[in-house]
Amino acid sequence: MCGLAGIVNLNKLDDKEFLERKLNKSYTYLKTRGPDAKGMWHDKNAFFLHTRLKILDLQNTSSQPMESSNFVLSYNGEIYNFKDLKNILIRKGYKFKSSGDTEVLLACWDYWGIEALNKLDGMFAFSIWDKKKKTLYLARDRFGKKPLVFSSSENTIAFSSDIRSLREIANEGKVDQLAIKSLFRFRFIHEPLTIYENFKKLPAGSFLAFNSSGIKIRKWFSLNNKVSKHNIEYNKKRIFDLTVKAVEKRLVSDVPLGVFLSSGLDSGIISACLSVLNKKIPHFTVGYKNQGDYYDESNHASGLAKYFGFEHNKLYLDAKTTYPMIEQIIGTSDEPFADSSAIPMYMISKETSKHIKVALSGDGGDEIFGGYRKYIAYRWNLLTNLIPKVIRKSIGSSLPNLKSNLFNENLRKLKRLLLNSTLNLNEMQFNFLDQLSNEEHEGFFGKEKTDIEQEVYNELDFHGDNLNEVLARDIKFSLSGDMLVKLDRCSMRHSLEVRSPFLDTDLVNYAFSIPGTKKVGLLSGKKILRESFSHLFPNNYLNLPKKGFEVPLDKWLANELRYLVDYASSSKVLESLNVKDNRIIENWKNEFFLGKKDNSWKLWTLVCYAKWAETNKYV
Repeated sequence: MCGLAGIVNLNKLDDKEFLERKLNKSYTYLKTRGPDAKGMWHDKNAFFLHTRLKILDLQNTSSQPMESSNFVLSYNGEIYNFKDLKNILIRKGYKFKSSGDTEVLLACWDYWGIEALNKLDGMFAFSIWDKKKKTLYLARDRFGKKPLVFSSSENTIAFSSDIRSLREIANEGKVDQLAIKSLFRFRFIHEPLTIYENFKKLPAGSFLAFNSSGIKIRKWFSLNNKVSKHNIEYNKKRIFDLTVKAVEKRLVSDVPLGVFLSSGLDSGIISACLSVLNKKIPHFTVGYKNQGDYYDESNHASGLAKYFGFEHNKLYLDAKTTYPMIEQIIGTSDEPFADSSAIPMYMISKETSKHIKVALSGDGGDEIFGGYRKYIAYRWNLLTNLIPKVIRKSIGSSLPNLKSNLFNENLRKLKRLLLNSTLNLNEMQFNFLDQLSNEEHEGFFGKEKTDIEQEVYNELDFHGDNLNEVLARDIKFSLSGDMLVKLDRCSMRHSLEVRSPFLDTDLVNYAFSIPGTKKVGLLSGKKILRESFSHLFPNNYLNLPKKGFEVPLDKWLANELRYLVDYASSSKVLESLNVKDNRIIENWKNEFFLGKKDNSWKLWTLVCYAKWAETNKYV
């Protein structure tokens, strides 16, 4: 992995020494993305910065920015099929000096142009400056695994891997109120918004072209929507083969690798694939001391690692060891970000980076194969709608919103199902993600909620059935805006590259050819994925209850971290947010501290905003 930043002026860049100083300040926020090397390049129109984390070709032959013919490339990512592409290009007459993928990417662009994007199998964000045509191209991979933000004016564009880095070379403008609303509704700021009005995220699966004609942003990737005509046994065999192949592709590295292992199905399948490939690499698991079985899955993970014969390393967390680092963890993100699972991701990244430079992760499996519990709710939706709405609302409202044990967690799931059940799956999907009620939203912002479904999903193609539509929407919205952001920011803070086999191009395309009802059962998710690998696992392992990558946030905020809640709900923080009715916040606190309702996610969102605002001098 790497970091990149740059600025292009179509007329002429002024004061190169001044720009170099600004880019050196920008480097401060990119260093952990690429601690192994730093490079700069400029001509009269463009000035680029690149920081390199050496994974492939550890020599200087793969240094960046890389120049060849009319093009200059700054690139962050890995192209898993680069050897195949290299062989094709060699037959076309291209010659290569390096053994890595950067030079191959540059040659691909030289030969195919924009069409090269469809040939790349990997994770990436990159900039390419065409010196002859005076055109800058920015591009992101299919699912947004690597970040890229930009800011533009009439003749100038600036870009970076990090919002803080971009602030050093471009004017951020005001805090974007739409972004604040996204943060408090969904716990993250969805694409293309950033926390600042003048900065935008390049959407996943898109490219940008900037020249004298202005800016054009185009989507270059769409999920497969052709239905498989094969029988279920063929589908299972194909999924098995493609998953093993996806893991194998991600083992190409010139530095040590490892695996993030939980008790979940996705990381377990990665271990199973490694066993099939006879690859013995170390596994790492995070657990929690004295926090109950709901949060600690390390014992199940240890059992699986032992079953497959892998070295297993456990990292145990508790409030005493974690809470002194909380503010540092919050500050890892380049804008306010409130998914609390960033805490264990940060900690396991910190620990594993002492031993390895590349980790395999199960991220993406839930969105591709329907693993979250809410997908089962969509299967039951028609049945729950047989119950009159007034009864659904009455029963749902009376159930507790706690998850201190498995019984309460099941009641919480039933509560969400009853309160959010609707014949409109699109609306139901947003309700599951949205943590603010209409009343809370109006009290907080002084306005009713606006429907943003059409805005968020406007470029999605139809995928043949309702469940695949739901999965496609989550890939576009919460996978790219939340899950992959957490993974990228926490791992790159520790200069650790993380690869996600379940987001393999061939595997995802095939998975979306299978009807959603074959992937999501009435009682469990990832039905066909389980069946494809069931012969490799010990008895009962595949029947373990689904758990998120969570921390006991409710316990921590009620005790050791209560001071963060008190600060975040102070008058100066709420004034900076322009909260219309402070009683909304007081109600969250009272319900939470009296044990009436688990408002920990809402309070954590407030905490994350408050620490960002304090760091950036908005309070």
